[in-house]
Amino acid sequence: MKRLFLDFVDQTEGKRRRITIQAPKENITSQEVSQAMDMFITLGVVPNTYAKDRAAIVETTTNEFFNLL
Repeated sequence: MKRLFLDFVDQTEGKRRRITIQAPKENITSQEVSQAMDMFITLGVVPNTYAKDRAAIVETTTNEFFNLL
C-alpha cells in the first residue's frame, strides 16, 4: 500500500502536523505535491503559521500469517 505523507511544521512553536493521502496517483510530481501543500495552507486546512516541511511516498508490504476472525 502506498501513502503520501505531507508534513508541516509550526514556525513559532515547532509543532508538527501530518496529512496522509491514501493511494496517491502513480505519476505525481514534486511540483504537484508542493502546490497541494500550499493550497492546504491557503485554504486553512493547515493553519497559516505552519510551513511545508517534508513530503514522502511510503510503500508498505503486509505479510499476514493468519487471520482468526
